[in-house]
Amino acid sequence: MTGPGEVAASFVAAIARHDPDAVARCFAEDYEDEAPARHGETVHGRDEVRANFARMFTSIPDVKATIIRLAEREDEAWIEWRLSGTRDDGSTMDFVGVNIFGVADGVFRWGRIYTELARSVGGIEAQLARMIGDAAPADR
Repeated sequence: MTGPGEVAASFVAAIARHDPDAVARCFAEDYEDEAPARHGETVHGRDEVRANFARMFTSIPDVKATIIRLAEREDEAWIEWRLSGTRDDGSTMDFVGVNIFGVADGVFRWGRIYTELARSVGGIEAQLARMIGDAAPADR
């Protein structure tokens, strides 16, 4: 039986090979995920996973994935990871965060996605201002 960490490692290895079919094989036919912080962003099924990664491999030909931390819990893999590369237009793409995957029968069955594009948006004061709805962070 393939454990959650092994499925995660296979997923990242498939990304390293830029192989959308191998990426898709890491997911169940009826895979479902959601991104709770981005309402409406969902993925339905292995075919959609494959199509998404095929598009990424074409648009970001040097994309690479790095697992920063991996935790396994019975039938779950918690992955802190980074996707990075150079877009067709020469700009840098840096995507970071955490994915929680449910694993059964050696594939990802479901996911909860907490990832976003990395960006500079100010310090903790700016973050707090966005959280509480202030127009500008408080002076220190």
